Amino acid sequence: MVHFLASATRRQCFVIPFALIAGLATPMVLLSASRAIANDYEACANTLVGAGLDGLAAAGACGKALNPTDLSSCTLDVARVADINADQALLACQSDRRPRELATCVSDIHQGLEVANSTAVLNSCRRSVLPLRYSDCVVGVATAANLAVADSLQQCSAAGYTLTDVAPTFIFAR
Repeated sequence: MVHFLASATRRQCFVIPFALIAGLATPMVLLSASRAIANDYEACANTLVGAGLDGLAAAGACGKALNPTDLSSCTLDVARVADINADQALLACQSDRRPRELATCVSDIHQGLEVANSTAVLNSCRRSVLPLRYSDCVVGVATAANLAVADSLQQCSAAGYTLTDVAPTFIFAR
């Protein structure tokens, strides 16, 4: 009986420090996470207000965003690179699943080609499933085939994506 009592005491000696450390560390982790998230929303709102948006619109957009820093950087990058106001850029960045890729798409097309209609470029990048691949297509086709930007936007969006390995019960809707 004494043997079992001694082994239980040894186990308790190892458990007590770990329990104390876990008990002290848990509140610090929980508090630091909420502050970090709050700072993301604050940084987003500050960036959007600095870009010229109304404070109420900036607060609403950042409050609804899953990744507020992505939203604000997308809006700022699109407004900076293209001839688009911040309201249009925010609307496009809010409606895209990948706002950073949207900004990169618009930026790549504007840097690679001379764009006359920035709104058409923004809308085309926003509608694309894969914005980075779309921008590569637009710049590559326009450069190689000597096409206008509007024509290359149309050609690359018309290429689309074909379905492969579809279930036999799938019915195409036309």
